[in-house]
Amino acid sequence: MGEQISHNLRVEIISGVIGDGTHLAEDSLAARFDVSRGPVRDALRQLESEGLVQNRRKRLYVSFRGLPDVDELYSLRENLESMALRLAIERSQPDDWAEAQQLVEAMERAAQKNDPEAFDVADMDFHTSFYRLSGHRRLREAWRPYQRTFEVLLDLSNTADLHAAVADHQAFLDIVRSGDADAAVAELHDHLVRAKGRIRDVIRDRADRIPAEDEPLVASAR
Repeated sequence: MGEQISHNLRVEIISGVIGDGTHLAEDSLAARFDVSRGPVRDALRQLESEGLVQNRRKRLYVSFRGLPDVDELYSLRENLESMALRLAIERSQPDDWAEAQQLVEAMERAAQKNDPEAFDVADMDFHTSFYRLSGHRRLREAWRPYQRTFEVLLDLSNTADLHAAVADHQAFLDIVRSGDADAAVAELHDHLVRAKGRIRDVIRDRADRIPAEDEPLVASAR
C-alpha cells in the first residue's frame, strides 16, 4: 500500500498537480487514501529519499520546482549513467550484452502491441542494465533512489512513435557493443537530451492547463 501511495503522490508531484511547497500532512493523506498513517508514513519516507519531499522542522513539504529540477535530475543521471556505461564497456564480455538486446526486443514487442506501459518497463530496465554490468555497487546504489522518479518522467513523456524509439535504442546498443566508450557516451548524451526535451514540453503544457485557482489535494503551507 505504501508503494502505491508513493507512486500516486510521485506522479502528482512531478506533473504539478501537487505544487512545490505543499505541506503533506499524514492525517489528510491517510483520509484521502482511506488507510492508516503507517503506509502514508512509509510513502513519504520513500519520497523524501528521492528528493521529492523535504523535512522542515518535522513537517514534510513537496520539493519539486518543475523545470529546474528536471534539468538537475537529468544532469545527475547523465553523469551517473556515463560512468556506468564506461565501466560496463570496460569490464563486460560480448555475451554480457545479451540482456540489453533482449530488452530492446521486449521494446519491439511492446511497440507492435502499442503497449507504452510495457515499453517503459523494458526501457528503464535497458538503462539500468548498464549499472548492473558496471560492477560498481555504490554506483548502482546511487542510481536506485532516482529510478522511480525517472519511471514517472518516462511515462509522462514517452514518444507516440514507439517503433522509432526502438530503432534509437537498437542503434544505441550497437554503438555500445562496438566497444567505443566515447561514442557510446556521446550517444547517451543525445538520448537524454531528447528525453529531457520531451518532459520539459510536457511540464510546460501541464502548467499551462492547471488553473491557478484549483484547490490543492492536500493542505498547503509554506
